[in-house]
Amino acid sequence: MFKKILKRVLLVFLTLVLTSAAVAVFAHSHNTVDTVSILTVDTVSILFVGNSHVRTGNVPGQLQALARLHGIEMTYVDVSRNGANLDGAMRDNAMREMQNGTFDYVVMQARGRSAINDIDFFLNDIRIFSEQIRENGAVPVLYSPAWANINGQPDEERQAFLTQAHKQAAYENNIILINAGDAWIYAYRTIPGLSLYARDGIHANHEGAFLTASVFMATLFDLNVENIPTGNMIDNVPMLNIITIIGLAAAITPVVYRYVKKQPLRLKKSLVVMISLALLHVMSLFPHEFRFTEEGNRILLLYSMVFGLLAVSFYSLYRLVRIKFIEKQSFDAARKYIFYILACCAIYGLTFIPFLDLRSPLYRGDNAIALVQAVLNFFNSF
Repeated sequence: MFKKILKRVLLVFLTLVLTSAAVAVFAHSHNTVDTVSILTVDTVSILFVGNSHVRTGNVPGQLQALARLHGIEMTYVDVSRNGANLDGAMRDNAMREMQNGTFDYVVMQARGRSAINDIDFFLNDIRIFSEQIRENGAVPVLYSPAWANINGQPDEERQAFLTQAHKQAAYENNIILINAGDAWIYAYRTIPGLSLYARDGIHANHEGAFLTASVFMATLFDLNVENIPTGNMIDNVPMLNIITIIGLAAAITPVVYRYVKKQPLRLKKSLVVMISLALLHVMSLFPHEFRFTEEGNRILLLYSMVFGLLAVSFYSLYRLVRIKFIEKQSFDAARKYIFYILACCAIYGLTFIPFLDLRSPLYRGDNAIALVQAVLNFFNSF
């Protein structure tokens, strides 16, 4: 009898181990897709100094992933802060980083309002910072992002003024210009149904940040459309909403079950789940404040699901061992815990498929090739 029990316990344990091994194999194969087996031939270090237009959508991380696909090993430091400009504490932080490390490029991104309100002040900031960057042995780079939109598309009149201001600053100081704003306008004109803005209508979503990173790549290095991976299996699925529905269903089901069975209701736990999911949705409306994109929320929710499944699995395993070896009951009493463990293993494995795909900072949706091609066409149009 003891051997039979031990065999069943071992079966459950092996199921957990094999599931974890399968996930590890999948993770390894997934990572090899992103690296594309290209031999690294160059190393570049970049310092990013800007505000939320650098941070939101993870432009540095996407650029790093793009560079790696093209055989360039890129490292970066990002000292950007929400609402920051290229003066005062921000410039002091950048100077400390430059003195402590060696950078090939230093990317500057000023507030758009500074160019609109006082163009001379804006140009003077760029001039001073560019000189300091050169004194520290790096190449200054000026980043001109896409700004606020009108009806979901860039405000072309405002963008034209800001782009001209950045071009003037780049010309006067002989620095490299990352003209992402005009590239966005070109992409909107050539790709039907494009959406590059986050929910706040100001900052880039993950797709918009990928377009910006592609402009960086084409300007600083080389951009090849053949090196761009695609096929994100859940990119066109509103994963955040699906997981929210699952979470709400999981919270409501015990309440309904207990109500039908006329048992005491456990509303507190359900309310915690529902309030947490609601807060995540609210936070996603302010990506520049919380550094959240739709993808960031998905990853956080998937993390929660994975740890929740692990908690249920370990508790069920504990109950299984206790019922059989301490309370000396039959397997019938522990049947539901065996089911919980097996179900968690199955869901755990399925959850990791989208989870691993989202861990890569690089956008890999259906529009990836079209966006890169738009960037290449934009550069060829000059």
